[in-house]
Amino acid sequence: MKTTDREHFQTIGYYLCEIVEVPEWLHGPDRQMLSVSGCIGEQHPRWECFMGGWLKGESEKYQSRLRMDAETWRDFTESVNRLFDAGRLDVDCRFLQLSDAQCIYEKVSPWIPCRLVSVSTTSEYFEILAEEFKSGNCYGLMKGEPDNRPQLGSDILGWDISGFHSFLCNSLQEILPAVRFNDLGLLANEFHEVADFARQIEGKGEPVEWIPCRLGNCG
Repeated sequence: MKTTDREHFQTIGYYLCEIVEVPEWLHGPDRQMLSVSGCIGEQHPRWECFMGGWLKGESEKYQSRLRMDAETWRDFTESVNRLFDAGRLDVDCRFLQLSDAQCIYEKVSPWIPCRLVSVSTTSEYFEILAEEFKSGNCYGLMKGEPDNRPQLGSDILGWDISGFHSFLCNSLQEILPAVRFNDLGLLANEFHEVADFARQIEGKGEPVEWIPCRLGNCG
């Protein structure tokens, strides 16, 4: 079945992605990028806020970066932990409800250059991810509500136990000469082209099922 750009997109979740410099080893994107993959991007709130395991001094650095006093920081980390304990925030910083993501975005965005994005895909690939999530360390997919938000770009993602890899993690863009990137390091190609790229790289790079995904602008 050929994927067309008129198909409906089902929401997987929401991420608060920091806009970071492109790593020196990564050829393709220009100067900056955002990604829902922790391998090449930064997502917020930092997972240590709700998973523990801060390295010495890292918690204080993050608190300082967010310019929070002790009381505000305590309230922030407690609210993040409540979301995680309630199954509304997943281990890879994926929010299951937009309202929760917007609340954290308001606290983080004044101090960190970031975008609040939706991640979605077509029903064919949504079903594939649903099966993968059942056996992984995650709370599962969203209910699959339609994603009609303005498009920021696309990515090719693969779920690996507790988070997404991007096809960029393995520099698979180097075997896809037709890829085009926008100023956020996301694919600027039409979605049916992105789906074709995913088929071309299947079995390459990480041992994952490569899924073409649409990223929408939520803030």
